[in-house]
Amino acid sequence: MKSDSLPPGRTMNSDTHMRMGHPIVSSLIIFCSIIVLSISAWLTSCFTVDDNYFSLAERDRTRFLLFTSAWTIVFSVLYMLFFFYLPGSVLGSVGSHIVFLFLTFIFWTSGATSIITVLGAELNSNTQKNIIYLDQLNALQGFAWVTEALVTFALVAVLIRGIIAARPGSDHHDNFDDRDNIIVRLSKVPIRSLPESQPPHY
Repeated sequence: MKSDSLPPGRTMNSDTHMRMGHPIVSSLIIFCSIIVLSISAWLTSCFTVDDNYFSLAERDRTRFLLFTSAWTIVFSVLYMLFFFYLPGSVLGSVGSHIVFLFLTFIFWTSGATSIITVLGAELNSNTQKNIIYLDQLNALQGFAWVTEALVTFALVAVLIRGIIAARPGSDHHDNFDDRDNIIVRLSKVPIRSLPESQPPHY
């Protein structure tokens, strides 16, 4: 046994946390994204039919959150399927999860920041009476920030798993080639441990 390898208990606990945490966090992300999708879709419909948005920025930011929530729902469902059925493939790897979560993190951070900036500017201008859907917009930005926090947590958790798996002495280190860069190595690390009868296939 290598001296710098992780203790068996720690490895087991880490994988157990990933097996339990991935579906739970993904489900919460999907749930919050559905709420954002519902609010933003309703607002977009109202803006389109009644043309009663108070600024183009409000309309465009709402549409962006509509896109972001739809993106998150579709790909979160796909990555849950990868997690359960294709953990040994490139699509179910730590590297693939990092790419998806990083893009999603950028989308949610940009969307939540932009909508709160628009609302803040309007409220500071004492034009609150012109904001017809103030309660809905406040709910939209609130759930956008909650979803952003969940995505950030998921991204950090996956990064930690990738760092632990890529270090010398880990269970996955034998699958690496000395010429592999960090991206290739992370694409060879499954998001969860595989049964002995199911080797990774890349």
